Amino acid sequence: MKVHFILKGKNDPTNIFCRFKPTQINDFTTGTGLYIYRNEWNETKQQVKQKATTTNKDLINSKLQELEGAILDKWNIDNIEKKHITKNWLKEAINVFFGRANSDESYKIYFLDWVRKFIDDAPIRLHKGKPISKRTIQHYTTTLNKLKDFETAKDTRLRFENIDLNFYRSFVDYCRTVENLGNNTIGGYITNFKMWCKNIELEGLPINPQYKHSDFTAIQNETIDVYLNEAEINKVFEHDFKDNLRLSNTRDLFIIGLRTGLRISDFLRLDQSNLNGKNITITTHKTSQKVIIPIHKQVRQILDYQKGELPHTISDQKFNEYVKEVCQTVGLNNVVEGAKMNKIILKEKTDTTPEVAIHRKEKGTFEKWRLVSSHTCRRSFATNLYGKLPNKTIMAITGHATEAQFLSYIKITNTEFAEILGAHWNNEETSQNSDNTLRVAQ
Repeated sequence: MKVHFILKGKNDPTNIFCRFKPTQINDFTTGTGLYIYRNEWNETKQQVKQKATTTNKDLINSKLQELEGAILDKWNIDNIEKKHITKNWLKEAINVFFGRANSDESYKIYFLDWVRKFIDDAPIRLHKGKPISKRTIQHYTTTLNKLKDFETAKDTRLRFENIDLNFYRSFVDYCRTVENLGNNTIGGYITNFKMWCKNIELEGLPINPQYKHSDFTAIQNETIDVYLNEAEINKVFEHDFKDNLRLSNTRDLFIIGLRTGLRISDFLRLDQSNLNGKNITITTHKTSQKVIIPIHKQVRQILDYQKGELPHTISDQKFNEYVKEVCQTVGLNNVVEGAKMNKIILKEKTDTTPEVAIHRKEKGTFEKWRLVSSHTCRRSFATNLYGKLPNKTIMAITGHATEAQFLSYIKITNTEFAEILGAHWNNEETSQNSDNTLRVAQ
């Protein structure tokens, strides 16, 4: 089984043809697209003569040698994987090697075209045996659009071999300086890039291996998010909102979120069908995972007061607006470190053009109520139970797939960790009723 390079016909210069006959029934011949003058071709060695005047003879010879190896490798792989071999097999293999593609095969060469195909196929793909969620597909599309903007700005069309560290650095710089994006947003795009590159490699396409480099990493900032401790939650629960039904209803929804650890997309859609005796049972919207949560005594009091009915549901936007008012009214006004979303005006409104603005998180110190949102519920739930129950038990409720994801929700400060350790030692000393005394040398 050998790859042969030959000249055919009488044209001069002429196309170098490739013939490959791996079996008795598979005999392929097709042009390589490389041209040479006939008198400069060594038929015996099947390469350009060393004395040829062709300036790129060394490049042509090295490419022919590389092409031979690529053809043999692809034949072996396709046979091992039992792929269907068509009459155009050699032509397609050579086109892939040289980075050529028909309009309907450009996804085999260009990164953006492959990503488009991946997103088009996403609704029928499975991830860990489950369909890919609409939210995840939307994030893929957002990443694709940002990649399109990058290509337009750089006046380029990215091929697989271009996805290297230079691309990585250029893309990150573009997102920061032109798009004004934060590290966490950029890191989400890079995570998608790395996942796509891995899939491209699994398909046997020639992706640049630099995507595996340690510097090709998903950058991120440590999130500064607040949580409510038990005393603060109880303060919210016990507050009398008098005749303000709007804040009272929001408080009840807030307590349900704080005591279930559910995402807002789940605790705002709870209904009677989710109440099962002493438990709340729900299949989560984001992960399609079934979770069973014991009904906390504060949630039980809310249900009893409502005669078994759940609080009136409101939109996500209104909840995040009203819950700040709830916490301000309760008096959660201690100043803490955090980050809040601010509006940045890129272009002022004129008589003929609208205002152009973006929203970005700003780090600083703020009154705590200003930082509270629906995310506070889930983080508070995980943080308040951390260290009191095994992590796996809490994760079964929160639905976190990995311990790393779960630990990212824990917002206990170093000072609070020290207080927990001190309390543990005090309890240990009390339970042992120890009267150990330090013996001092006289």
